[in-house]
Amino acid sequence: MNDNECCLWVRRDLVCEIARNGRVSRGWKPTRDDGRSKDSWPWIRAKVETSSGISPRNLSPRNKIRHEEERNGPISIIINDALDLDLHGLSITIPSDQRESMVVTANSWWQKNEEPPEDLTTLNHLHEPAVILCLKERYKNDFIYTYTGKVLLAMNPFKALGGLYGPDIIQEFLPKDSDKQSPNKKSPHVYATAQDSYSSMMFYHQEGKIASIEKNQSILVSGESGAGKTVTTKIILGYLTAISTWQQKRPGSPRRINKVDSPSIESQVVQSNPILESFGNARTLRNDNSSRFGKFIDISFDTLGRLYSASIETYLLEKVRLIDQSEGERNYHVFYELLQGLTLRERREFYLDGMKPQDFLMTSVSGTFNRRDGVDDESTYKDMVAALQTIGVCDQQRKALFSVCCALLHLSNLRFFEISSGGSELDQTNSSLDPALKLLGVPFETLNKALCYSTIAAGGETLLKNLSLIQARKALEAFMKAAYAALFQYVVKRINLSISVEGLERNKHAHEKEYSSIGVLDIFGFESFDINSFEQLCINFCNEALQQQFNSFVFKEEQREYKQEGIEFSLIEFPDNQ
Repeated sequence: MNDNECCLWVRRDLVCEIARNGRVSRGWKPTRDDGRSKDSWPWIRAKVETSSGISPRNLSPRNKIRHEEERNGPISIIINDALDLDLHGLSITIPSDQRESMVVTANSWWQKNEEPPEDLTTLNHLHEPAVILCLKERYKNDFIYTYTGKVLLAMNPFKALGGLYGPDIIQEFLPKDSDKQSPNKKSPHVYATAQDSYSSMMFYHQEGKIASIEKNQSILVSGESGAGKTVTTKIILGYLTAISTWQQKRPGSPRRINKVDSPSIESQVVQSNPILESFGNARTLRNDNSSRFGKFIDISFDTLGRLYSASIETYLLEKVRLIDQSEGERNYHVFYELLQGLTLRERREFYLDGMKPQDFLMTSVSGTFNRRDGVDDESTYKDMVAALQTIGVCDQQRKALFSVCCALLHLSNLRFFEISSGGSELDQTNSSLDPALKLLGVPFETLNKALCYSTIAAGGETLLKNLSLIQARKALEAFMKAAYAALFQYVVKRINLSISVEGLERNKHAHEKEYSSIGVLDIFGFESFDINSFEQLCINFCNEALQQQFNSFVFKEEQREYKQEGIEFSLIEFPDNQ
């Protein structure tokens, strides 16, 4: 491309407005799609026509014309975008008042037909079309990872990519005595991020004078629903457990003693994933395996870099999903897995013989029963059972877990009838009542009293008040949500029992010289529905806080450092949600 040619990005809706009317109408405002689909690309490529007298030398790093007389004048361009045949070759003039936000400068890699950079911070001009085009071109060639400084951007390929993960690829990122380069100098990859965190931990851990708070590392996994956070977290855990195993096998490394016939701590950490996914994940409108809870996984390593202990902390379980799901969504995976995977004998034990998800209110309210991603519920049921066995859950404990889940299925079918004075009672003719009572291990009178009556303490006396039909139904829903939340916490506690070392998690300060840790925060994604639950509101707020962390790390801290060092730079404008 000729050096005297100046390439630009121009808002497509502005170009369409000028092409239709020959000018910009009074009151015109930009839109995202100009009548096309909401996912359409809002920018179009163009060249400044030579008659305009504008050259690349007259453009500043902030994408604005330097000279005042040129900034105030209109600019003549010719659309040069073969991907948009409707407008390609069109010549228009952009009014001066639209140039500030509607016209930005293209980067040299695109102008020279070079490969897009692996790190967005190397772009000369950082703006929306530059970032999206770079990511788009890399994604088109199956490069789903891109750096922006130390931050790794990952785009969900929605397909299996061969040669991207696995033991052979892990070997490429493991530290070598002859390889002293920083992991961030390698190609962008989630393995590189995990290794960077691990290397930093080991460096500080081996420096006796470094404060303990500096050696502990954290990896933050965030993004909108369906972006691939759950899978990314599993990949990170897989790498950290792999490097721990690698450290254990290194020549001269003291052997770590495991209990006889006991799975390694690494395998137990990895096997916690299928269990948490069954009990805490569900199909949503945007994602067939969406985590409906947040989790923080704290992994402790000894002085040799071997995984020693781990713990999982969960929060914001979406309990309302037990009661209601939008059309196109499902309840938690575990209910469908049980109905698909239990043996005939087990189905009879849990009073599910001949029953399907369509037969229970809590799994049929949305009218959605399958997953779109091709994953079979029976297959994931087997994975869950195998994982429970790996972490040491015996058959009796597993049966108790499944009994509570099946009891909830039957509870969702319970009905009430109205009695005199506006009160209510459980309908004893309901076919799900007897299975629910037997699975819970309580008599009818106890359950009926708990759901249809409230206790009032006044004046030293305790009175029972009969609840209305609506109140009784709400009491049942509250009971189901509380029961499942308790069950989920028990599952997490049971996982922690298998992967944590007794005493270490409670008294880390006393062991800070012996152990260091990497924390992985996996917060489930931002979504905005027509009707949002309280849990979703909390999650969206948390994601906004994480975005502020990103803004601070990428923009504010960098610009503050530039000022301190006296480096001349142009202030980068960005949407600040603070």
